[in-house]
Amino acid sequence: MNAPTTPPDYPAYLVKPPVERPSSMMGRVFVYIVIATATVFCVLGAYHRSGADPAYSRLATVYSLVHRGTFYIDAPLNEPPNFFEQRTIDKVMVKGERVGPAVKNGRLISSKPPILPLFMTGEYLVMRSLLGWTLEESKDIDKILLWMTISLVGLSYVLTIFFFSRILRMLGADPLTTSILVFCVAFCTQLWGYSTLFNNHVPGTCALIIALYLVLGLTEGKLQPHPWRFFGLGMASAFVFTIEMPATIFVVFALLFVFLKFPKQTLLWVFAGSLLPLITHFGIEYAVTGSILPAQSHKAWYWYESSYWRQPIQVDALNEPKSVYFFNMTFGRNGLFSLYPVLFMGIVSAFQALRKKSYPYRSHILSGFGAFAILSLYYLFKTNNYGGEAYGFRWYIPAMPVLLLMGTPVLASFRKRWHWIFMSFLIALSFYSAWESTKVGWAANQEWTCRFLGKSY
Repeated sequence: MNAPTTPPDYPAYLVKPPVERPSSMMGRVFVYIVIATATVFCVLGAYHRSGADPAYSRLATVYSLVHRGTFYIDAPLNEPPNFFEQRTIDKVMVKGERVGPAVKNGRLISSKPPILPLFMTGEYLVMRSLLGWTLEESKDIDKILLWMTISLVGLSYVLTIFFFSRILRMLGADPLTTSILVFCVAFCTQLWGYSTLFNNHVPGTCALIIALYLVLGLTEGKLQPHPWRFFGLGMASAFVFTIEMPATIFVVFALLFVFLKFPKQTLLWVFAGSLLPLITHFGIEYAVTGSILPAQSHKAWYWYESSYWRQPIQVDALNEPKSVYFFNMTFGRNGLFSLYPVLFMGIVSAFQALRKKSYPYRSHILSGFGAFAILSLYYLFKTNNYGGEAYGFRWYIPAMPVLLLMGTPVLASFRKRWHWIFMSFLIALSFYSAWESTKVGWAANQEWTCRFLGKSY
């Protein structure tokens, strides 16, 4: 006599959990090994890496806040210049006179949003108080930047991998699929290389993945809808906006799912959780610049006298046709899918979802694809330099784990030998690009694709 089966709608809390199979345990151990290895790599890799503009622009703000009590990074006439302001091109002039298309006689600020520099300032105050390190001593600068990179960027990289693995486990991905995708997000994307350089993309990606973890858990019934989870979702979503603003498009699509299922909690707790980061961000922007809009929306602020952006050079001076630019940012020399072809599984999955109404997580995958398409169009028409002096199209970093998550059903469907051979090739090529990015600092035209497709300038 056959044992009775549990009906599909049987309450989940009354179902006895299955005994964990050895393969599942091995998969979980492998995930922990990947996380531990990534932790070691991002700590050791941060040594001897250049700060360059993404760090110096923010350090200019940190120095001015601590030593001069202001967000303005230009020095008064009777004081020595801000060391970091002189070494960055990522700065704008605000509250000056408008003269034609430019601004003059104003104050200089970093063009970077203020939230990440505030975290850096807090760390700097602790280091200066406990260790005596100061940005006024050249011998201390590298040490300060190293630990800021490890704590704010490296830790974000590790947390991204962790919450990525939690999403896969929460959605029921099999151990092999989970193991492969966790390895890919750790070592087959730009997250690896950029985890050892100071930047905002990795922390912004971390906030995005935490937000997606909460969204999927709440909407799929995998996490209890406690107020603190909605509050945390609001805070994570706000940090995406204030640290990696363009990636907010993924949050917007994700929050729609939450709102449709939990409208009251979304309006109350998600909104409440977002208030502190957003009020801080907009309050500082308005007080310092007189506008709540980011510096990138004010072109005149970049064209002050002596600004680098009046006569940019090399990759910053590109003026390619948009068709060429789009090809290179996707499949060309800086291409997301040429450098990291394993991510193309997400696009394949999106087209499968368009074809099949019964496709797993169809609405989520199509939403992810829609957000990715909007993000791509934004960068296509609003940028022209592939992320400047950088390896790969760095602005796509937040989209990388999203594309891998979207590709989960594709990888889970692999059965034939040629599937795995082809997948191994994609992983190997993506791993090589990711490894190469760990060896390159802030420099353009270092991708292996440039050896075949030429340089950007």
